[in-house]
Amino acid sequence: MKKPVSILIMDVTNSSNNWKEIIGYLEEVEGITQKWTRGLPSAKVKHRLGDEMVGIFDHFSTAYTIAFYISQLWKYREQPPYFGITFGTVEEDIKHIDLDKWNHPLMGLARSANDKIKHSVQRTSILFLPEGELMTKPSLDMANLLLAYQQKLMSEQTELQHLIMKLFTILDEQKAIARLVNKSPSTISSHYKKGNCEIILKTLKTIQETLDQLEATILQNNPHNITKELTKTIKNQLQQNLNIIIP
Repeated sequence: MKKPVSILIMDVTNSSNNWKEIIGYLEEVEGITQKWTRGLPSAKVKHRLGDEMVGIFDHFSTAYTIAFYISQLWKYREQPPYFGITFGTVEEDIKHIDLDKWNHPLMGLARSANDKIKHSVQRTSILFLPEGELMTKPSLDMANLLLAYQQKLMSEQTELQHLIMKLFTILDEQKAIARLVNKSPSTISSHYKKGNCEIILKTLKTIQETLDQLEATILQNNPHNITKELTKTIKNQLQQNLNIIIP
């Protein structure tokens, strides 16, 4: 029976500069991601090969959702992570997959997407390269263009705008954020608008919904509620550990 999955391969920009520190932090991020995905029927995440982390998850939109939230909690803004992501179907049970040995074509696609980012002049943070004919080339190009714009808007934010957006992804409440950063609600609102936070978060939701609809069309299932529950779990986990987000 075919099962919908998504895979990410994550690397860190210029990790050789402080590789011991990055490796220690990646082990922390691996543990956080494992907590986020405990509610999924199947998920595996593994930090390996120095600055690389690999994950395989149920459903098409899961890897992207995980990648987005990792990029929000990531504390080395000058050394951002980047993610090659693929999605498709497998026959195997994820629980029985050894990420060090599994040589499925989907793993090769995630690797190819990661390598394309690594060797790109204008590096994006996330690139999709899905299985076979799941998406037409124009649809895939449009999805990757959305990701590029999302990354560009985030990279242009000031430190305060970036922090406010990260807190909005978790709390969705202006007054609570104002209290946390010791600013007035009007200041929070101003930085939210100037930092293009609404567009960035709308892009997240649009891509999630697109991948969920693609999966539902192909496999006649309904992954939308799974995506909502995963997002809720991530937000709850981060709400309980705001020290991960606030310096």
